Amino acid sequence: MKTLKYIFFASVILSMTACDKKNDNLIAPIVENDFPQILLLADEGDGELEDEDKFSFKITLADRKDPEGNELGGKIIPLEQDATVNFEVSDTKGFDAISSYILDAKAFYEIDDCTSSEDADIDLNMVFDARTGKGSVTFPKGVEEIEIEFETEASLFDDDVFNEEERGLEIKLSSVNAPGQNVVVNSSNVFEYRVLDDEGIYGEYELDIDDASQFQNYINLFGLVNEEVKGLSADDVEEIKIEFQYGELKALVVLKQTIQVSECGETETVNREIEIEADLEELEGDSLKGDLELVGEIEDDKGASKEFVYKGSFEVVSGALTLVLQGEFDDDETEEITLALSK
Repeated sequence: MKTLKYIFFASVILSMTACDKKNDNLIAPIVENDFPQILLLADEGDGELEDEDKFSFKITLADRKDPEGNELGGKIIPLEQDATVNFEVSDTKGFDAISSYILDAKAFYEIDDCTSSEDADIDLNMVFDARTGKGSVTFPKGVEEIEIEFETEASLFDDDVFNEEERGLEIKLSSVNAPGQNVVVNSSNVFEYRVLDDEGIYGEYELDIDDASQFQNYINLFGLVNEEVKGLSADDVEEIKIEFQYGELKALVVLKQTIQVSECGETETVNREIEIEADLEELEGDSLKGDLELVGEIEDDKGASKEFVYKGSFEVVSGALTLVLQGEFDDDETEEITLALSK
């Protein structure tokens, strides 16, 4: 039996150590380079609306000790040579054939904020067989992270009814080929992709800013965590949106005020926005109504983070969303406030 064999081996080692009195105080040094570089999935999961025609996942390297000692928590040390990473798509839910949903795949990495490897015509040798769900890709030397994007058949799940059954798939890294390098993959962690039903709570909703009571309800609710929101009047606002994404809520106020934004050599005039983000700690996403808990952080002037929490419930009826929430932040709290939103 394997268990007994391991116990016996450990006992022999202990006996040998006990007998070697001369070396009792000697400890073999642990050398950083003795540990392998670890390639792993960057996230545990993601999700997109059922009419989305693509999704992606990222492969990265685990942090290692910073050789310069600047990053106490460690940092990514890129590979010195290219490696080939093998992965597998499996455990489909809501459909049988992977090829009926995934149509194509590509891989790329970010060179800078404005340029990707795809822009520079760098080929990562992406191979994916939708019949088997198996694929491989080059993880280049000198790079911290790559992204694999799947083109999907949006019409497979896009419908006008609410689906209670889970739909999605899982992705795992299976192996790596890195000649001359000490590199392994974390084959135990899983990336779970979910198809989100836009007949339920997921998607973008709008609040009627012409409804004075609803506008004030929004100000009272989210003004708790944002001073600028607290001071807004309806005349300042172009629109208010709330969007439920995979694991996250975004509350967005689009102001009438405009600003100039420069990005990648181009300048455009856009409306200024005030955005509040929170994680979905508790959400019954497979139901049209249920409990809801949102948790986020606000950074103060001194750089310290403070947590805020909203708890309550939701209900979706014919595309209309009703939120009933109570907020808590920094010893302050709101009453239960109702928001009526529509798509």
